[in-house]
Amino acid sequence: MNQPDELSQQVRRGARAVIGLQLAGQIVSIVVLAALYRLVDPSQFGLLGMILPVTLLLRSVGTLGLNIAAVQQRDLTQSQASALFWIQILAGVVLTIVAAALAPALAFFYAAPELLAPALAMSGTALAANLFTQHQAMAEKRLRLGELAVARFTSQLIAGVAAIALAYSELGIWALVAQQYVELLLLTFGVWWIEPWRPDAPGREPTLAPLLHFGGYYTLSGLLFAAAQNLDKVLLALLIGHTEAGQRLIGYYSQAFNQMMKPVYLATVPLASAMLPALAATRDEPTHFRDTAAEFYRFAAIVLAPCSAGLAVVGQNAMVVLGGPEWQTAGLLLSIMALAALAQGLINICGSLLAAVGQAKRLALGALAIGLVLSAGYAIALVVARQWDGDWAVTLGLAIAYAAATLLIAPGYLAFCFTISDADGKRIAGAMAPAIVAAIVMGVLTWGVQYLLLQYATLPPIVTLGLTILFGAIVYVGVAQGEVRWLLRRMKND
Repeated sequence: MNQPDELSQQVRRGARAVIGLQLAGQIVSIVVLAALYRLVDPSQFGLLGMILPVTLLLRSVGTLGLNIAAVQQRDLTQSQASALFWIQILAGVVLTIVAAALAPALAFFYAAPELLAPALAMSGTALAANLFTQHQAMAEKRLRLGELAVARFTSQLIAGVAAIALAYSELGIWALVAQQYVELLLLTFGVWWIEPWRPDAPGREPTLAPLLHFGGYYTLSGLLFAAAQNLDKVLLALLIGHTEAGQRLIGYYSQAFNQMMKPVYLATVPLASAMLPALAATRDEPTHFRDTAAEFYRFAAIVLAPCSAGLAVVGQNAMVVLGGPEWQTAGLLLSIMALAALAQGLINICGSLLAAVGQAKRLALGALAIGLVLSAGYAIALVVARQWDGDWAVTLGLAIAYAAATLLIAPGYLAFCFTISDADGKRIAGAMAPAIVAAIVMGVLTWGVQYLLLQYATLPPIVTLGLTILFGAIVYVGVAQGEVRWLLRRMKND
């Protein structure tokens, strides 16, 4: 068996485990959230939603892109890996201090003094998130994808149970803060257990310049992407976060966005973890590189296209089933945002495509373009929302702007990435088209069935949701049966 075939089989074996555990993790996440939605007031989710944009922005800088540089680098020495580890730990300490220093400013900026204590508590996640990244990179470099997926799933499950227990004790936002720490610390323990590599003592390493150069541009792209994806939450917190009613709307908005991103993460986490090492290993073999890239994007479309269309249809009913009638508002926001789920997922995995070919600088330029388009969309939305006086108009306008801007920028951004990486853009577009068309057909027919059920049947929301999803799944499998068969064949062992 030749080396490309061996690599393909290794990637598929790891990907199967990651996909299965990622799916299980999403199911656990939904169950946990259903419990937390009933135990924690939406305004508490809103407070966390006001803190997370800044926290995630700092964490996007935290690794300095050095974990990705480690995976992308073919011949990484022990001394280089050790130096990368200690740099990331130092960065985590510095960012924790920065986050703590920003907490009072955040409370003042949003005119929400109740934000100070949880913001201070969340500052330590900047360091906690950096404790395992170098070990995770070493494990991904060896394609130990299945074991990493087990660690992620176990950490998520235990953290979710802990959060529910604390929420049951009426600790509100502190249950949500604790969930973050429990998951990160357990993940650190799990990844260190899986990956036997250990760093040397801190020391000078003169050969880091290329890795730091790559990591710097990758960090810049991550910062720009994080800023673009969180700008709407910052604007919302600034405009309406000073009242409890506004905080409830922020809770609805942030949780609608999180629910929209669940299928995106379900598809892109295993893809990204497999794409970077697989494409980096084949970048000097153009034919195999293009074949591999096309398969990854075809996979993404088969999985994400029906999720995007389906969530757009069932969003309102799904949030009512999860959290009860008071979460119906979040359901409308979810239905709007879900229209962009496929586009968001494809944008996300382009990071692995460009990183694999060493194009971190171009990745940063692309992230800047996306940020500018989203910013323009939000500005237009706020101008229009001013015509209708009310917090709800602002919230709804930003949701529409996010979906519209993401759909607008995605085709051009994908074309840019395919050209820069020398992937075959036309072939990839052709590979994704059948799944996208099938998802559109499924979405239209499923909307019709849901409308009939809601209008003419008096069924509990969970039954309506189940029947609608079942019908949609049958339609999609029937229309896209060729794509589904291809996916099942590719996931089998050779």
